[in-house]
Amino acid sequence: MSNHWYRDPDRLKAELDKYPTVAAAARANGFDPKLFQTWAKKFGLAREARGAAQKQAVTQATPESTEAVLAQENAELRNALARARENQTRDYRMVAELVSAIPQKEARYEPADLGDLTGWREHEFVLLWSDLHAAERVFADQTHGLNEYGWDIMLERHDKLRKSVLSFKANRPYPVKRLRIMGLGDMVSGDIHDELRETNEKILMETALQLGLDMSEWVESFIPEFEEITLDGIVGNHGRTAKKPSAKNQHSNFDWMVYHIMKLRLAGNPSITVNVPKSPVELVNVMGRNLFLFHGDGVRSAMPGVPWGGIIRRSNELRKTYEPAFGHIDHFVLGHWHEANVVFNKSIIVNGSVKGPDEYSLKAFGGGADATQLLLVFNEKYGMTETAYLDLQGRVIA
Repeated sequence: MSNHWYRDPDRLKAELDKYPTVAAAARANGFDPKLFQTWAKKFGLAREARGAAQKQAVTQATPESTEAVLAQENAELRNALARARENQTRDYRMVAELVSAIPQKEARYEPADLGDLTGWREHEFVLLWSDLHAAERVFADQTHGLNEYGWDIMLERHDKLRKSVLSFKANRPYPVKRLRIMGLGDMVSGDIHDELRETNEKILMETALQLGLDMSEWVESFIPEFEEITLDGIVGNHGRTAKKPSAKNQHSNFDWMVYHIMKLRLAGNPSITVNVPKSPVELVNVMGRNLFLFHGDGVRSAMPGVPWGGIIRRSNELRKTYEPAFGHIDHFVLGHWHEANVVFNKSIIVNGSVKGPDEYSLKAFGGGADATQLLLVFNEKYGMTETAYLDLQGRVIA
């Protein structure tokens, strides 16, 4: 054979068939095993060679040697089975001893007597409502299918929000006569960013008018279920009329107009009260607890996501400023960050959004929280007793 005979697939196959492995064939011919491996893979002969060698070994085996091998394997399997049965018997015996040594408790099937449920204390629902970004479009093909948003989807999510609140109420034993809706701002998409102005579904004036009308009907739909409904509305940053944030006249904001349209529209309903301050913050009392409402923009942060450090510092400053005049603040309630959360012994409550993740959140932070709003439950004696995260996204993970 020539020095490069292994480059001929037929010659290489004939040589490999003589040995159980490619490496053995290479060493028998004085070549580096890696060299034979390379050419065997190239011609697809590696597995074929092993199969041929094994077949040849079986063919050359005598009946006597085959019978001896099978007898040995049978003996080994019997020994393994005997050891397994011995271990299993020992385990059964151990369990039996434990069962006999531990006395059984007497079975109790009667439920505890909770008394007359009609005597439960009254509770109040607080629905956090914010970050609708009405008229903004979120495109499914630009978010890889993670989210889609428009006016119709916004209305569908509000219908789901209403059903969630009523379902929660129907499945609670205590009476709930009052619903407090806390509007925390960013109700409209606004024009403060050029890309929003270009892609918004409606112009800003139309957005504010239609949103006020549509959301009035939404609030009105709760009337049959609650004796009293109160809406508190503060402004966010997206509805402002100037690109640059200002300290003066912060109510020059289309959120403020939306709330006032709702107030006018709902004025004929004696069970509904709408409060719209010019101040960007509001202090409200629910079942004896003071809640401080603010949108949440202006909190400085160099980190993506919710800037908890900045929010804590802002809350501490607000506490020092407002508590001497208005008394103890039990909860700071805000929106803006689109990620629902209750932290620091329930003292800081951040609402989610109706919009959900969008192109900006995916580009800037790599993600975004699903559309969620918070429902809080208050009791006069125990304060905030429950928190419900109301999912509006409806994402199903297969």
